[in-house]
Amino acid sequence: MENNQPLIYTQLKAVDSDRALLSLFAPVAERRAVQVIDLWNAETARIRDEVREPHMGLIRLQWWRDEIRRICEGGGATAHPVTVLLSDVIPAYGLPFELFDRALRGREFEFENRAAESIEELVAYAEDIHAPVLELKSRILKYSGGVGALARDYALIGIIRSIPFQEQRGRRFISNTKETVREICGMVSSQKSTDKYFKATNALMRLYLKQIAEAGYDPHAIQPVPFKELRVWFKSL
Repeated sequence: MENNQPLIYTQLKAVDSDRALLSLFAPVAERRAVQVIDLWNAETARIRDEVREPHMGLIRLQWWRDEIRRICEGGGATAHPVTVLLSDVIPAYGLPFELFDRALRGREFEFENRAAESIEELVAYAEDIHAPVLELKSRILKYSGGVGALARDYALIGIIRSIPFQEQRGRRFISNTKETVREICGMVSSQKSTDKYFKATNALMRLYLKQIAEAGYDPHAIQPVPFKELRVWFKSL
């Protein structure tokens, strides 16, 4: 694969600075592949901000589904820069279509223009959008430990932190009462990993969990995490 890792990192940092930070904890040999998966995830996540009509969002998700299926079946990629990168990464690591498909199906909820009707539905959404992404990375990193619970917790914390952003765009995935936020945070479980990348992911998630608690479980009162990069680094040693 072409070694254009600095450019990919720069592109990722522009759209998802947290995952760009976490990618630095992956071994150098696999770092590019991890960043490509995160770039793809960012592309699908921002669809909801780029379309006005829900059916257009679903059409774009289907386009991604068709493109990835073609790559997984040995076909060539289109000229889209992320599909070009995926056409290298997917066959190199034997990444299965089913994981990409699950993440895309999870994204479909974002175009229903409604809040989750229960905590259980929210958890299912969180698992669907992030567990496949972490599973893809675990295959790249050859990590055999489970990542499902970490994926769920990381996604749930991310949803809480995004509440003010989503409200500005007229969207609401969950009830943003302090009681609901506190209940969701109480579901976060203790995570352990022997892999440095997943240890860093857990460390960042827990910094954000503490940040939410210090804000009194009010998403609008959340303050930046001081020395975030350094604290994640020390907790990942």
